[in-house]
Amino acid sequence: MMPFAHNDFGSDPRIARILDIFAKETETDRALLRPDATLDDLGVASLDLTMAVFEIESVFDIEIPVVAAQPGAEFTTVGALVAHVITVLDGKKLETPSQAGAGATG
Repeated sequence: MMPFAHNDFGSDPRIARILDIFAKETETDRALLRPDATLDDLGVASLDLTMAVFEIESVFDIEIPVVAAQPGAEFTTVGALVAHVITVLDGKKLETPSQAGAGATG
């Protein structure tokens, strides 16, 4: 997982977009979304988290795999969710060139 400073997510523009989506879907004040903020402390219901994950998947055209036995359980903090999404995005970026050439035959 990607380490984040206590109150800082860094300058990756994807992170800002993830946080914007999360804030909108969960109706959470964007200013409260710090890496160490727990979903419980923010009062994010599991259904709201699920809807936020679906919207993130839709916007970024990715599938966020479930890490734990209970969907959403792996995301106890905002930082954990963001780190997981960035990992998936980076993995997709690495797979794209090889997949493009995999179907080509001569």
